[in-house]
Amino acid sequence: VGFGEAHTSYTSPGATSGVNHAGTGIDNNAVSSYRVAVNIMTDPNVSNANVLAIPGIREPLVTDYAADRVQRVHQLSFYPADIPSYDANGIRIFDGETGRYVDSEKTADQLDARVLDYNAIGVYFPSFVTDDTVNNRRVTLPASVAALGAIGYTDKVAYPWWAPAGLNRASLDDVKNTQVRLNQGDKARLYESRINPIVKLPNDGYVIMSQKTMAMAKSPLDSINVKRMVLEVKRIVVGAALRLEFENIVPELYTKFVQAANSLLSMVQLKQGIEGFRVVCDQTNNSAADVNENRINGRIEFRPTRAVEFIAVDFIITPSGVSFGA
Repeated sequence: VGFGEAHTSYTSPGATSGVNHAGTGIDNNAVSSYRVAVNIMTDPNVSNANVLAIPGIREPLVTDYAADRVQRVHQLSFYPADIPSYDANGIRIFDGETGRYVDSEKTADQLDARVLDYNAIGVYFPSFVTDDTVNNRRVTLPASVAALGAIGYTDKVAYPWWAPAGLNRASLDDVKNTQVRLNQGDKARLYESRINPIVKLPNDGYVIMSQKTMAMAKSPLDSINVKRMVLEVKRIVVGAALRLEFENIVPELYTKFVQAANSLLSMVQLKQGIEGFRVVCDQTNNSAADVNENRINGRIEFRPTRAVEFIAVDFIITPSGVSFGA
């Protein structure tokens, strides 16, 4: 699919073994297979993964389906997605094709036309070149591979609620080149379309310089670190709540839930994931009807810690030196 398997006139030489390419659209064998795999990985009774990865798969019949599943069904994972590239004429370029050049503006235009509105996915661009040290050659990899590296490194040295972007956590030492070199105008255009660009900084190499989700509305959830924090809070609170299932519904049960949630959220706050929170589980949000349905309701309110994405420093040259603005 990422190499054009859903395209009836193109078959990737890297995906011909053992795959019947009959069918088009969602009836295409490759598309159908990936959608089944997505179903498995986004079934909350099967998977507790915090990231859904499908590197190099750009076909909207798969990626849009995966985005909808992580957003509305799984609700525990984040999906770093790849998108198709387009040339200056707005014609799609499939992986492995040569002779045409990727146009970042047309690529952004095509993504805009899909009208995606998901805060559980982030889109990255462009593909990059790195060294294959095993086979002693250079290979082109999809942008989401770089994103996965940044996310994994962020979780290793910090926590999911820290931004997987910038020099501290998204400096891409293994990137040797990119499919298209982005200038400041390209970067601004991609940011407008909520595409996270891989750019080359003078003296600092290649870096992911954005952390936008595909949410259309302006809110804290349009930042990847905030969304991943919400997912992590949900994961740990759900884990605590499962231990209370099948216990008798008495006032002490409400207290146990509040105490457990308070303890877990205090750790997140201590580690700078949230600035404040409140847990409610009492008669104000639990009625006799809830009890009759063998259910208790908990409500968690919290204020996320935001990441700085723009730093502006004003300075004025004066006869006595340089003074910085407030």
